[in-house]
Amino acid sequence: MKNKLSKILILSLILVMVFGTVYASAFESYDTYTYSIDGEPLKSPTAYTPVREVDYKDMDLGRLGVTGTDLKLKAPTDVVTDNEGNVYIVDRENNRIVVLNKYYTAKAIIDTYVDDYGKTQTFSSPNGIFVTDPTVSANQEKFIYICDTENERIVIFDEYFNYSRTIYKPESALVNDFKLDAIAVDKYGRIFAVSKQFQEGVIVLSNEGDFTGFIGAQKVSYSVLEMVWRNFQSKEQRQNQVKNLSVAYNNITVDTDGFVYVTNDQLEASKQFKAIKSKSAENSPVKKLNSAGNEIMKRNGFFDPGGEVAVSTISPTNNVSKIIDIAIGPNGSWTILDNAKAKDARMRMFTYDQNGNLLFAFGDKGDLLGQGQNFVSITYQEVDGVTYLIALDNTANKFTVYAPTAYCDTIMKALENENLHNYSESIKYWQEVLTKNNNFDLAYIGIGKALYSQGKFDESMEMLSKAYETAQYSKAFAETRKDLLGKWLIPLLILIIALCVGLVKFLGWAKKKNKATSLKVGRKTYVEELLFVFHLVFHPFDGFWDLKHEKRGSVRGGLTIMGLTILAFFYQSIGKGYIFNPRDTYSTIFVQILAVGVPVLLWCVGNWCLTTLFEGEGGFKDIFIATSYSLAPLIPLVIVSTILTNVLTATEGSMVNLLVTIGYVWVAFLLFFGMLVTHDYALGKNVLITICTIVAMAVIMFVAILFSSLVMKMVTFVIAIIKEIANRA
Repeated sequence: MKNKLSKILILSLILVMVFGTVYASAFESYDTYTYSIDGEPLKSPTAYTPVREVDYKDMDLGRLGVTGTDLKLKAPTDVVTDNEGNVYIVDRENNRIVVLNKYYTAKAIIDTYVDDYGKTQTFSSPNGIFVTDPTVSANQEKFIYICDTENERIVIFDEYFNYSRTIYKPESALVNDFKLDAIAVDKYGRIFAVSKQFQEGVIVLSNEGDFTGFIGAQKVSYSVLEMVWRNFQSKEQRQNQVKNLSVAYNNITVDTDGFVYVTNDQLEASKQFKAIKSKSAENSPVKKLNSAGNEIMKRNGFFDPGGEVAVSTISPTNNVSKIIDIAIGPNGSWTILDNAKAKDARMRMFTYDQNGNLLFAFGDKGDLLGQGQNFVSITYQEVDGVTYLIALDNTANKFTVYAPTAYCDTIMKALENENLHNYSESIKYWQEVLTKNNNFDLAYIGIGKALYSQGKFDESMEMLSKAYETAQYSKAFAETRKDLLGKWLIPLLILIIALCVGLVKFLGWAKKKNKATSLKVGRKTYVEELLFVFHLVFHPFDGFWDLKHEKRGSVRGGLTIMGLTILAFFYQSIGKGYIFNPRDTYSTIFVQILAVGVPVLLWCVGNWCLTTLFEGEGGFKDIFIATSYSLAPLIPLVIVSTILTNVLTATEGSMVNLLVTIGYVWVAFLLFFGMLVTHDYALGKNVLITICTIVAMAVIMFVAILFSSLVMKMVTFVIAIIKEIANRA
């Protein structure tokens, strides 16, 4: 008997190792996130094209009396424009602000001023600048706000470049440092500023310069290991531990509605990488804040609107974007600047709409026209009805002017009409976009939304399905379903009632059949063994007792239930409705065999190994039969939930998840009490054995993977030796 058990154990372990290895390799993946909304950005039609590069010769600073080396910019840090198209450049190492007209020739230089006390003042390494728009501002005035960084103050000038006033470091214990890196002002005159020294978030000042507080501080998170370790540390150890501080913002701007956009280039690469697909605002490099500091950015695109998504899961550290600036564009669009210093360093700009959908990406690192060596700031400039984009190069000490192409203009016109709810007009522009780029998913979405507003729900669903837009598709589907229900409500109700009556009748018949079988002496038929499952799932204590002691089940019955479970999950993978599986992904029957068979086999082996040592009364066969019969509730619930995915909307999807969850909980309940009855354990002991079985499953999987890894290395080594011998021969 012992030899037989040993053989069974060895064979089971080998099977687990083999299946476990295949199981692990079947689900192992090294995904690479790539854009799908705009095809491949660099291969799609160009949105912006460089029209000129502006250096000190074009600026012609000599007309303002500047001579010598001061003619050139030195490490400029920021660039903005005003409502007239004038360009303002923070020339940091020259401690000045260079103002150009809309044609990029010198208009003024702000380098000295006389303060309120009659003293002549100069700047010291200024960093950020912001110019208010009088057409938007509540007081209809234009002011120039300059971050005089090393002097720890904000200096304000009027539209004629005359000194207005100075805001000094607030007298507050909360503000230890006032070396500001960037500044923005809303239409009511509230001042928002960021500094790499402000872990507390964005500093907010009133129009008069009074400190009102911080908003939008980044959340500090601890890993599970850190939280567990802190529980074992003394008070002194926790005090001496390096503080896990919030990450400071590096740049800021404000839109015409007063919403604050901030960027962050110091996030952990691994956390930022996880946010790409999860669209987590907490670890996103770009945030949109309201006046209270709450994050309100819409993230309806396929990925987080934070730059590059072509990032390998194997090594994301050197590939995620480093967002250093943001500019507000027309029609709710906005553009961010990626200045990643990775091996494949890039100077790319990504433009999104107000819903977080990627519109286009452009730019690169290099010396050609349109490429940059070290772009540090971007801004939009409107001149004669054309919206240009300016990118400031810190290394080359010049800036590049990009003009929108016809492709970009068409997208912007479509967005404009969509924002104004002129859907009939927006369709025309979106269709024109598709003639230039049929991979542009946002165009399909735009057309789909427009058709929905016109009541053309079937056509809307067709267009939305091409862009995998499930949210809007669900709304159109709900309207279509409403029409179908109006036509087929009576037949549908009759069908549902008939199915319910049929189910009740069948369960009643199965109950009578099981009762008659319980009085039968001898071996049960195959059908009787399968019908017994309808008694077991509702009466687990009696059911598992009869399953073992009255031989009401068998291995063939258990294998049949496992097979039906596999088929149910396979149907789930291929039978989901579009809303719940928009990309029509599915898994093969072989994967489902592994997904069901390996956990069952692991459970049986792990439980049998433990119960053999701890006086369990069930053998391996008993454990397998009880385990496989416990899977029965999953079969109908998985099938029904899959059918429902074809008739439910996205907002009703919780019903599908609820059914599957009930199935898993039911299986866990049956499995627990099945082992309790099979081994004749007390409740407490069965809890302990169940936990130990789960641990044993993990250990067996680890050993299996380790074993397969060693075998693969041995095979590789042998093949290398054979090749070497063959080459020498």
